[in-house]
Amino acid sequence: MKAIVAARLGGPEVLELREVEDPVGGAGEVVIDVVRAGVNFADLLSLRGRYAAAPPPPFTPGLEVSGVEGGSGRPVIALLTTGGFAAKVVADSRFVFDATELDLELAGGWPLVTVTAFFGLSEMARLRPGETVLVTAAAGGLGSTSVQVAKALGAGHVVGMASTPEKREFALRQGADEAIGYDDPVPPVDIVMDGVGGKVFQSALSSVRPLGRMVLFGASSGQVPEIPSFDALRRRNIGILPFSLGMLRASDAVRTADLATQALNLLRSGRVAPPIGRTFPLAEAAQALEMLGSRQTVGKLLLAP
Repeated sequence: MKAIVAARLGGPEVLELREVEDPVGGAGEVVIDVVRAGVNFADLLSLRGRYAAAPPPPFTPGLEVSGVEGGSGRPVIALLTTGGFAAKVVADSRFVFDATELDLELAGGWPLVTVTAFFGLSEMARLRPGETVLVTAAAGGLGSTSVQVAKALGAGHVVGMASTPEKREFALRQGADEAIGYDDPVPPVDIVMDGVGGKVFQSALSSVRPLGRMVLFGASSGQVPEIPSFDALRRRNIGILPFSLGMLRASDAVRTADLATQALNLLRSGRVAPPIGRTFPLAEAAQALEMLGSRQTVGKLLLAP
């Protein structure tokens, strides 16, 4: 079968399209014929050796797919630890979910961002109905999905933060009630969903009300958030909550899978449908990751084997 392989650490240029052996599932595993694979910023970090849950090279990137379960022919979506950029993949059966009512040509980019946004808002931040939520990078894959999930969970007002007028308009189309630029004044909020870090983190932090919460998914700016001291946070009565879905899965797979099922019900109900920006052929995985890293994309990017 065809698969994308990272032979060494580096940027997208290290990726190679190779012919490899078809995977064979073991106990508790499922082989999936891939229809679409989602492209995520974590894949870019994995290539650079900066994603803690990634295997060492050589490896095949890819953390989510849609496809058809081998043997049964059942349509499924799956969360992976690696291997999605391929024609077939082996997945832990606990993280393979029925996709009968979903469009497999879109759903390959849905599970990771939906589950991550749900965990951040529902489990980490404990969003209450009516609260105000600020989402940074609100036109990206995780950001735009976080806007949708926040509204689905009852947020009273969602503010999307994005770099350009076009991206702010995109965030509004995903359900944001307000869209602002990175240099604009930030209104008071109860919850922040931030994956940018650096100055954006500092700006968002200043907007958090007492008893508010910040969920940190990463630092796409390359600048890790400088979290204030215990005394500074106590004086403001706010919480800062770093989150990693990969690390949670590694430490408690059973609980992660159970909560993921709840998150994915948002897809089945139609309340959440992460936007797809573009689909690339599998052979153009490097181009897809280069585009993602350039910050020129909106929504999710997909690969088609």
